[in-house]
Formats: sequence, C-alpha cells, structure tokens
Amino acid sequence: MAKKQIGLVREPETGEVRQEWDTIAPNALRIDHDDAEAIVDALSVSHAGSFNLFYLLRKHYWTAEGAEFHDVADFLEDAYKEVRAINDDLAIRIVELGGIPPNTPPTIQEHAEVHLEAEDLYDLRASLEGDLEGCATLVASMRNHVRLAKERGDSTTAERLREHLPTLEAVAHEIEHYLEDDTLVRTGGRD
Repeated sequence: MAKKQIGLVREPETGEVRQEWDTIAPNALRIDHDDAEAIVDALSVSHAGSFNLFYLLRKHYWTAEGAEFHDVADFLEDAYKEVRAINDDLAIRIVELGGIPPNTPPTIQEHAEVHLEAEDLYDLRASLEGDLEGCATLVASMRNHVRLAKERGDSTTAERLREHLPTLEAVAHEIEHYLEDDTLVRTGGRD
C-alpha cells in the first residue's frame, strides 16, 4: 500500500478509487502481469526523469541570459516542448500497460534519476551543463529500458522508447554546441 502524502497532495472527499497507486491492472495488450509490472517500473523511471528534464529546460528557458540568450532561449523552448511530449507518451504507455505513472512531486522525485537544479539562479553555462547531464542520464536509462522491454516481450514499448532517443540525443548535441561557444558568457543580462 502506498504511503499517504501529507500537505502536497489532496485526496478527493468523494469519488471511487478506480485503481490504487503502485498497482498493475490487467491490460488489453495481453502482456503478462509480471512483465507489465517490470516494464511499468522501468518506464516510471524514464517518465519521472523526462518530467524533471522538462522542468530543467523550462527553468533555463525562463532565465536564459547573456549575448546569445535569444538563440539559446528559442532552442530551450523547443527542447522543453519536445521532452514534455516524450513525458506524455511514456505516461500513456504506462497506463496502457495497466499502471499509473508517477504524478505527484513526491512520486516523481522518488523515481527520477534526472535530478532537479536548486531553486537558485545559476549562470547559463552551469545550467546548460546540468541539462546536458540530465539528457545523458535519461538517454542511458531509456536505452536500458529498451533492452528490458524487448526481454519482456514488449516490442512496442521498446520501439516507442527507441523512437524518442534521437530527439533526446539531438537536444544533448545542441546543448554541447552552445557549451563549446566562447560567447556563452557567465555574466550579463537579458537584452
């Protein structure tokens, strides 16, 4: 049974619980319960990681500054939207497999391998370095989950994960491009 969340999460006073958190319901995909459970557990890590990467990219979009901030902000806006689409797709697949995706701050942070940046404002270079680390962590995790899904007989999940890898790798490559640029300064303001 899942632990009760205090403060951050409310439970509706009315309504019927259709499925408890951290359980696997029968799925229409005919994937064995134990296999579905293993895949949902793995996808929950990728889902939570992509959620955190989305937040990182969005925070840095909001706070981009320096000589290239327009270009960087435009890239970050596109990147966070792409990562959010990946996040949604992973959540949908978890539901299709009979699970419930991590969906509250505590459950997302419990499952995420991609870590959030502190609330403070950091220079753009440091922020992008963190974004690059988040991309690398998520790509490595999703590659492992491709293998797991294939081993568990779920080629559709494996393919969906594999289809997201080029997007994440392109985001990482673009971040590397900005980090190589000497004009990406540590100080300066929005123009």
